[in-house]
Amino acid sequence: MDWRKAKRIIMVMLIALNAVLFCANRYYYNNYRLTQDEETAVFKLLAQNGIGIYTDLISDYSPMKQLDVTVSSPDIDEIKTMFFDADDSVTVSAELEKTVMKSYSAELVAENSKISYSCPTGCGNMTGVGKKAAQDLANSFLKKMGSDYDSYVLDRVTYKNGGYQLEYYEYYKGYKLFCNYCTFFIDDNGIKTIESEDYDINGFVEENKGICSSSEAILTYVYDNKNSDNAGKFIEDMEIGYDFKESEEIVDGTKIRLVPCYHIYLLNEDKPFAVYAYTNTAKTKADNISMSAADSSVVFAHENK
Repeated sequence: MDWRKAKRIIMVMLIALNAVLFCANRYYYNNYRLTQDEETAVFKLLAQNGIGIYTDLISDYSPMKQLDVTVSSPDIDEIKTMFFDADDSVTVSAELEKTVMKSYSAELVAENSKISYSCPTGCGNMTGVGKKAAQDLANSFLKKMGSDYDSYVLDRVTYKNGGYQLEYYEYYKGYKLFCNYCTFFIDDNGIKTIESEDYDINGFVEENKGICSSSEAILTYVYDNKNSDNAGKFIEDMEIGYDFKESEEIVDGTKIRLVPCYHIYLLNEDKPFAVYAYTNTAKTKADNISMSAADSSVVFAHENK
C-alpha cells in the first residue's frame, strides 16, 4: 500500500470534517440561533410590559436572500367563468387596470394581482354546518380558481361574526409568501367574500444577507407599542416569510422584490404586527398604501413595454 498517498487522503478527509464541524458549530452556537439567555430576557421584558406570549420564538435566523416576483394580470374571461354562473347576467366595466363585474347577487373587482369578491346572499352549497363544511366549500372553490392556486395551503381558520374566515397562503421553498394569499369568509349561507392576491414567483435573487432574530423583532414590537395600553395583550403566533419591501425600494423595472419579514400575531387582532427582518424596523400602514400605488405603476410599465 502507498502509505504516503493514504496519509494524504486521510489529511484531506480530516480537513473536510473540520470544515463541516466548524460550519455546524457556527450554525448552532454562534449568531444564527437564539440562546436560552436571549429567550429568557425576551419573556421577562414582555412580562414587564404586561404582554403575554402563547408561542415559541423562532430559534433560527440564518441569512436569507430576496425573492423576485412579477404582477400577474388576471384573464377577465377566466375570472368571469370562475365566479359567475353561465346564465348570470353580468355587467363588466373597466377603468385603467381595474375591472368591475356585477350580477344581481354578487360583485367582483379585479385590479392588478388582486381580486375582491362579495356575495351578500352567499355563494356555493354548504354540505353541512361548522368549520369542516366551510373548509370543504373553500377547498372546492379554490380548485375552480385555477392552477395558480394549486400550491396554496390552508394556514389558519378563525371564527368571527357568525362565520369562518379561512386564510390560504402560498409557500415557496418552505417560506410563506405573505403577499400571495386567498381569504374566504363563509357562513351557513355559503361564501360571502373572497379576497385574493397572487404574484408570479421568479425565484431568489441577490446574495444571502443577515437578518435580525425573532427576539429582536419582539423588542421592536414592544418599543413600537411602548405608549399603548398593553394590558391583556397576548402574542399567539410568530412567523417569518416574504413580504413587500419598504415603499421607496419596491419597483425594479417590471418586477417586485420581496424581503424577509416577521409577522407577530396578537390574540383578537385582525392584522399581524410586521417587522422587516433585514433592518429590524416595523412595517407601517404607509408602506402598504405606497405598495398599492407602486403595484399599479409596475403593471402600467409592463403593459407599455
